[in-house]
Amino acid sequence: VSLKVKDRPMVVKSDKPDPTAPPDPPEKPVPNGGIEEPDDQVSTEGGSPVKTEADQRTANDAPLGDVSFDDEEEAGEAEPAQPEPQVDAPKETPPEPAAPATPGEIAVGCQVEIQGLKSKPELNGKRATAMSKDESAGRWEVKLDGPADERVRCKPENLQVVVAKTSPKKAQGDANFKEGRLEQAISCYREALEDAKGDAEFAATIHSNLAAAYAKKGDHDKALAAAEEAIRLRPDWAKAHSRKGLSLLSLGRFADAQASYIQAVKNDPVTDGYLAGLSQATEKLLQGKSSSDRQSEAELKKSKGNEALKAGQLPLAIACYTMAISAIKPFAESAQNLKQTAAVYSSNRSAAFAKLRQWHYSLGDAQESARLSPQWYKSQLRIATAYLGQGHAEHAYKTYLFASDLPQGYAEAMKECQHALWQIPRLESPLAKQRLTRFDQDKNRPKGWCRIFAISDVHIDHGGAVLKWAEGINDKEFKNDILIVAGDLGDTFNAIKRGLMIFKKKFRRVFYVPGNHDMWIRPNTDDSTKRKFKDSIDKLLVMLEMCDKIGAEMMPAEVMADVYVVPLLSWWSCTFCEGDPRPDDVRYDSFCKWPMGEEGAHKYFLMWNDYFVQRIQKQQAARGRKGDVITFSHFLPTSDLPCGGAPVKASGCLQLEEQIQTIGAPLHIFGHTHMNISYATRGVRYQQLSLMG
Repeated sequence: VSLKVKDRPMVVKSDKPDPTAPPDPPEKPVPNGGIEEPDDQVSTEGGSPVKTEADQRTANDAPLGDVSFDDEEEAGEAEPAQPEPQVDAPKETPPEPAAPATPGEIAVGCQVEIQGLKSKPELNGKRATAMSKDESAGRWEVKLDGPADERVRCKPENLQVVVAKTSPKKAQGDANFKEGRLEQAISCYREALEDAKGDAEFAATIHSNLAAAYAKKGDHDKALAAAEEAIRLRPDWAKAHSRKGLSLLSLGRFADAQASYIQAVKNDPVTDGYLAGLSQATEKLLQGKSSSDRQSEAELKKSKGNEALKAGQLPLAIACYTMAISAIKPFAESAQNLKQTAAVYSSNRSAAFAKLRQWHYSLGDAQESARLSPQWYKSQLRIATAYLGQGHAEHAYKTYLFASDLPQGYAEAMKECQHALWQIPRLESPLAKQRLTRFDQDKNRPKGWCRIFAISDVHIDHGGAVLKWAEGINDKEFKNDILIVAGDLGDTFNAIKRGLMIFKKKFRRVFYVPGNHDMWIRPNTDDSTKRKFKDSIDKLLVMLEMCDKIGAEMMPAEVMADVYVVPLLSWWSCTFCEGDPRPDDVRYDSFCKWPMGEEGAHKYFLMWNDYFVQRIQKQQAARGRKGDVITFSHFLPTSDLPCGGAPVKASGCLQLEEQIQTIGAPLHIFGHTHMNISYATRGVRYQQLSLMG
């Protein structure tokens, strides 16, 4: 690939051997969000404690930009809330015959039974649903039957497909039910019972279908009898208990209906109809009761829910909290004290769902709790925990930061947010995966079809002449080309956005890494007064979102066949000064706020880079060739490079060189020191093209 940097062409080739990939980062546990203990009494008074003491070290910051930019559009709205689980009134659900399966053929969605598993023999005999197959490993991921979202990976030979039994008469009954021919359906189901002799599970299914048909017909006495027979045959089947609950509810036997729905929820706490039925039975049972009587009943149910939660009886806890929520719901919207109480109940049910790893339901309850009590930090912790459970590490981190500003929330929120913080650089979230889709969009383009340009240290807010220069770049000459921007584009978010928008209008693809100026949160700017970035990671996440919107990129890509452009995020470490690798009394880049500490920031970004380094290395190994790799960072990767007037301890990160060597990059672009040099060492040419150089 021909690289043209400030009109100087350079041919990039590579003959470096494969080095060893860095190890995988350690697993980080999902935070509990305080779910070990249920919430009880809540106070929303008082403020957060003082977060940090003032740093007494002398600040040593680079010159500040003197040009300010207004954002061209208002700051984006907050992420839309995840929809709550829909809870409808119980209905006469139609019979659901199991999908037929062919013995021995496992397919996504089919039911299987685990057999002959030596690593976890306690799972043998248990049923599960096939979720996905890892073709490379030759294993199936299956979800065990039960309330928790518990999954295991098994070889095909350890899974036996469960073939759902059926009969012609049952099939006719199902068809008649769907067409509304209830008498014919009932007749067919009764005849199908002959085919079910000796098979309790099949017979229970038919009795359940009979209950559904009778209920739809309005004959709830016969529906109740059929449901009870289904329960006798399958005592732990949630649907049969739900059929019974619906009939009892229709017969006006509200206490018995509530008990039946409790059994349904205990066996399956994540079916909306069962939760809705329990809520409706509870409401009917308490009709005409005073507000104080309802509150007493709700507190009793909550206490039982707390006991069940502590004992690990999570479905029972969910049932108890559901009844508590239903008991005070009619009065919760009008009485402020009951709003807070209802928020506690929803928060506790969210915690129970979280322990079952049912994140969608946990999030719905947490958001309801936050709606009822917007200033209660615990609701936000529940939301963050659910986000993280769903894999939305970025959303979780921002939510933890929001919780830290609420009364009494700082200590717990900042402790829990560390889980989300270190999950982000693993790049496993839906947001990260979406960004990764651009990695190979140009992989089939031939080498040489475009040019690659590079620049660093633009500082677009350091004088009007810089902005004029950027806007003066020809609008047509580089429309097919790529631009690398190696950091220090501006001191503020608005300046960075303006610079990237200008470059994106001039170049087809723009790759960018932030420098130290870019990560600042300067006082008396929009970064601190309007956007109110809590820390530099918060700002980084918003910059990533901004890049998504305008089309700039902070992640690597194969920009032509076997040609890679690899941004390496970086931060300085005092160990870069090999003669004195210890922190000193000077605070560099004092406008930055690092949640992992300023000496931990470089480790964070190295972990971020590891994902790409390993991905590219595997691709190179599979193809049997290195290809042409251009890496770039803001900070210096080797102490062989001169720092000029920049402080040595705040100029580079030595571990970057290992990542560069791992993927065999013969050319690395860097910035920071404002020294335009080209220097080759250990098989890599290091090039700086600073606008300020």
